Amino acid sequence: MQEHSHCHHRFADFGGPAVFQTEDGIEVNVSGTAIQKCTTCGHVDFPVDTREVIESSLKENRKNPNAVKQIYINLVETF
Repeated sequence: MQEHSHCHHRFADFGGPAVFQTEDGIEVNVSGTAIQKCTTCGHVDFPVDTREVIESSLKENRKNPNAVKQIYINLVETF
């Protein structure tokens, strides 16, 4: 477990997909990556490269007004 400064709670590895909804109503489903989840409040913390992929996908989705309001991101680790 680790303690992070932004919410002062302990984080543990989370094996399942992380699903959340943005402020503008886009549902994001992220799986296949290392995810840290707060054991008390449920806050999810992604690695920097995963956050960049999410932000890029959201940016593309927002450019198209007819886009589906769901994004599925399946990240695969490469060795």
